[in-house]
Amino acid sequence: MIRTGRRVSIGLPRLEPGRWSVRMRVSGLSRVWRGRLVVHGVHHSAPATPAPPPPPADGGVFPVQGWHIYGDGIGAKRKGHLHEGQDIIAAQGTPVVAPLAGTISYVDYQAGGAGYYVVEHAADGRDFFFAHCQKDSVAVVPGEPVSAGQRLCLVGHSGDAIGPHLHFEIWVGGWRVDANSHFIDPLPDLRSWDR
Repeated sequence: MIRTGRRVSIGLPRLEPGRWSVRMRVSGLSRVWRGRLVVHGVHHSAPATPAPPPPPADGGVFPVQGWHIYGDGIGAKRKGHLHEGQDIIAAQGTPVVAPLAGTISYVDYQAGGAGYYVVEHAADGRDFFFAHCQKDSVAVVPGEPVSAGQRLCLVGHSGDAIGPHLHFEIWVGGWRVDANSHFIDPLPDLRSWDR
């Protein structure tokens, strides 16, 4: 749901060159007013076998390895709760990588929420949660050590998601371990890794 009068950016799946149509459905108004819709598109061809980038000197790697924009962050309203992470909108199939070295704690599926997801326990003690991965794209298993920049899955829209994006959370005290576990705003870390 998008309020009128605001600029909106959406991530689309990779499209072949050509002409495409965009459909909008407007509801909740007694009268529909005409407006202006401008669609900008940029097509980037990815190398056939992209190698993960070397980690920067501080060890942090941005988790989405391709074009992206920031979506909803901490506190955005959801059905029955508030958003606990940061959405990163990207094209379907964009690689999702580990920001720091660590060990995979969980790989699972939640139909009504996170979809296919991965949890990494990072070497610095925090836990990273990656949700809405593309079906059959998870490349790691629980207990597996991972390095910064190692592929975990691909951007998708599994579970309760509208459009392809990565939902990313950072947890202190473990990922949903006990009452002392809590999420923190991942945006400062994401912006520092977004080079």
